[in-house]
Amino acid sequence: MDIGVLMLFQNHPNLPMDDYDMYKKELGVCEMAEPLGFDSIWAVEHHFTDYTLCPNPVEMLSYLAGKTEKIKLGTGAIIIPWHKDPLRIATDVAMLDNLCDRRLLLGIGRGIGRVEYDGFGVDMNDSRGIFEESAEMVLDMLETGKAKEFDGKYFKQASRDIRPKPMGPYLDRTYVTCQSPETAEVIARMGLGMMVFAISPWKQRAKDCHVYRDAFREHHGREAPPIVANVFVMVDEDGDKARELAHKYMTDYWISALRHYEMDGTHFEGVKGYEFYAKSAGVMRDRSAASMENLYVDNQIFGTPQECIDQMNAIQEMAGPVTFNVSFSFAGLPYDMVHSQMKLFAEKCLPVLQAADPGVLAAKVA
Repeated sequence: MDIGVLMLFQNHPNLPMDDYDMYKKELGVCEMAEPLGFDSIWAVEHHFTDYTLCPNPVEMLSYLAGKTEKIKLGTGAIIIPWHKDPLRIATDVAMLDNLCDRRLLLGIGRGIGRVEYDGFGVDMNDSRGIFEESAEMVLDMLETGKAKEFDGKYFKQASRDIRPKPMGPYLDRTYVTCQSPETAEVIARMGLGMMVFAISPWKQRAKDCHVYRDAFREHHGREAPPIVANVFVMVDEDGDKARELAHKYMTDYWISALRHYEMDGTHFEGVKGYEFYAKSAGVMRDRSAASMENLYVDNQIFGTPQECIDQMNAIQEMAGPVTFNVSFSFAGLPYDMVHSQMKLFAEKCLPVLQAADPGVLAAKVA
């Protein structure tokens, strides 16, 4: 089972600092991942707020390509509708893949942040259509090495070669972010991998995972690849300490995400393609803030090394074959604690998890 590290680059008010200083601290965490034995490192895409400061994951990973040798590099994810030129996405991805000797894992998504959609002047009603049209163009360019002449609803493209040449194939290393059953079916039809974030309870997430697997099998006549699950981790030999820290810092992260995405807002209502989020926002408004915070924390991973492994096993029992990306640096957790828990996880949890195949429960900590 592959275990990656998902980096956020969050400048949280719990640990305020200049953006430059935050970047230096976060890059230090990034550069720990390969020596500690993690399989991959992923960079998100977000804009305009202190929620996460990583507006260009391809550029970020290009930097890390020069700092690493073997670790895989993942975009988690490029938000397709915020990029008005599919050809530019394809050429940037091809260049990064050449720079890193084909270590790239391509994550793409649709995004839900109104502040970001408005900032780029994109109508959220068009997001699903833009995503599907652009994503299919990008993947075709990467697989064939050519931008074909295209005249679509959202994009027009002249025929051109992609240089440097893409290092395909890409279908077996491309993942789409998913938060709804409708998106799960779209991903399955496209024949791509699915990436989920631990926002809603895992019992609900598991239903989406099974929808995806059933649809993938129906469309392609074979089993879907393991789903990539992004989770926050707080690990300590003292389980009570880990739980206390988890409830503080994961709650604070949830509050920052709620603010950035306006997840409990009414603006999703009537927006095409965001029906699931409108329904979820209504549920959030009906529940207390404390109950939503506890619900979010309970979806993450925390405790002693063995408790963390047990929780990851429980997710696999519900959702089926899964690989994990884990986040250690979030909500202003002091960096000495980020480093110590990352090292502990690498020492005690990583060998056990990597020894298990996706879908097979990991053994006990030695």
